[in-house]
Amino acid sequence: MEEKRVTDEGLRGRPEFWPVTLLSIALVVVLGGWGVATYRDRTRTEAACLQRATLRVAAAPSIAPPAREIARELATRERCLTVVVEARESADVLRDLARTAVADPAAATTPSPGGTTASAAPRPASSRAQPASSRAQPASSQPLPSGSAAAPAALPDVWLPESTLWLRRARAAGAYQAPVEGVSVATTPVVLTLDGRSATRLGDTLGWPQLVADAKPPLPVVLPDPATSPIGFGALAGIRALARAAQPDTAEAGAAAIMRRLAPRTVSLAGEAPPAPTGPGAGEVAVVSTEQAVLFAAAAGRRQVAVYPPAAVPSPDYPYAVLATGPEREGATAFLRALLAAEGAAELTHQGLRTPRGGPPTGIPADSGILNRAYPPARLPAEPDTVALLNAWGGVHLSARLLAVFDISGSMAAQVPGTSDTRLSATIKAAQDGAKLLLGTTELGVWEFSTDLDGERDYREVVPVGPIGPRRPEIVAEVDRIRVNPNGGTGLYDTTLAAYRDATRNWTPGRINMVLILTDGTDDNASGISRGALLRELRGMADRKRPVPILFIGVGPDVDPTELKQIAQVTGGRVARTKQPSGIRQIFYTALAEFSCLPPKCRR
Repeated sequence: MEEKRVTDEGLRGRPEFWPVTLLSIALVVVLGGWGVATYRDRTRTEAACLQRATLRVAAAPSIAPPAREIARELATRERCLTVVVEARESADVLRDLARTAVADPAAATTPSPGGTTASAAPRPASSRAQPASSRAQPASSQPLPSGSAAAPAALPDVWLPESTLWLRRARAAGAYQAPVEGVSVATTPVVLTLDGRSATRLGDTLGWPQLVADAKPPLPVVLPDPATSPIGFGALAGIRALARAAQPDTAEAGAAAIMRRLAPRTVSLAGEAPPAPTGPGAGEVAVVSTEQAVLFAAAAGRRQVAVYPPAAVPSPDYPYAVLATGPEREGATAFLRALLAAEGAAELTHQGLRTPRGGPPTGIPADSGILNRAYPPARLPAEPDTVALLNAWGGVHLSARLLAVFDISGSMAAQVPGTSDTRLSATIKAAQDGAKLLLGTTELGVWEFSTDLDGERDYREVVPVGPIGPRRPEIVAEVDRIRVNPNGGTGLYDTTLAAYRDATRNWTPGRINMVLILTDGTDDNASGISRGALLRELRGMADRKRPVPILFIGVGPDVDPTELKQIAQVTGGRVARTKQPSGIRQIFYTALAEFSCLPPKCRR
């Protein structure tokens, strides 16, 4: 009894023990419950992510940085989805799509390795409120790929090129996994850009009619090649509109005159980004570029001024194209929603792009000429109109898409009489001399062939087809590395079929599309396609509206001209023979002149 009394008194004397005790009990209950709930939640999350999805996106360099940021935001909400965004030039993705179509027309798409993974960790809150100087800069041009690239590359689940024009080219190349069009997630208008000092000097004469259409403009204009650049194509559409507005009855001739004046300053681009304009001085020029490029320049402390055409022209529209056919499509839908959501639009406009309907970017400098209002984009012309416009351009700016194929069979090691060169080395020298004289906008690719060069293939890619201009030294160096296959035969028929198939799939309007095959012998590959089967295949592919002539140049005395003539005639091509490889250059330029008439006026 005494013990009980002491205990009761002790408790009554320490009243603060009651709330502490009760609080401790409550904390145990709450923490225990939280632990159970957390365990159950983690168990459910881990179970749900046993089927974790990875979405691989190939995005044009000008939209890849904001796409990565949006992917990181999405990862904080979609914890079972990892989005990998890789900055890739649209021409490179197109090349991979075309190769896949050739290798396996029914091939399912597979993700491409590399890129930037969107982490599930949330990004810092301050990253949204970055200064204008944090805008991502356009990717620099990539080095020329070397070695064999004939095998098709793995493809992304989603392709985000800068223009719907790339989707059309993919479809024309037989890559039917690419949609005809995609959902536009952003835009950036095509504009004429001037150095800030030039804009100040010219004052009120700023305008497309004065700078582009005038017979004597106040400064030269640099134009990205319209045959390969969506920016250049937009300018071409603007030129046609200017000519129609000035002289409706003679618009075609007026547009051709403007194109002819711009042709000498047309440039090929290694990537999508045009060069920068230069200010007053000997090299002062304006450049056809984009609104986003002007904002990038401002972020880097360089003042440029945007000059808009009188009416909007077709411009980069960034179509979201889903290539995946499997479960990745669900993730592709989630990422598209994120790009189109308000938060996604805010990120895209922060990086100098407009919304799909033309809503303005953020952080516009007051003296940049950029319109701080909606600028609705113009629709891309229908495909027949697009081809007609590019062919009109090709008529005044004669350029080519050329695939050159070198015979490296053992007989090409024979000595050229009176010289220290072999047939191959002399042929390569002549070809290199010819390449130096081609327009920079010409697209050139190089293959070599013998027998069983690449597994069972008789041919191998040395240089992928692309503009010569920015790659001329690399092309010369790669061709210089070509060597004779000492014990190799001449797989002429299989190589001819593969080269013609590649050229017809990648036919480009506004260019002389041609296959050039240099050989010193006849087909001797017993396991390859027969001549009769080759001729049937070529007849099935030949299209008078999309001509691709084959020019055979026979080197040395062992060539069978009858064999080559049969093949060339099916394609509208021709055969030329030369005992000395030094005659190759003259043959080539004579053939270019002969094949220079473009559809629809000429259809071989």
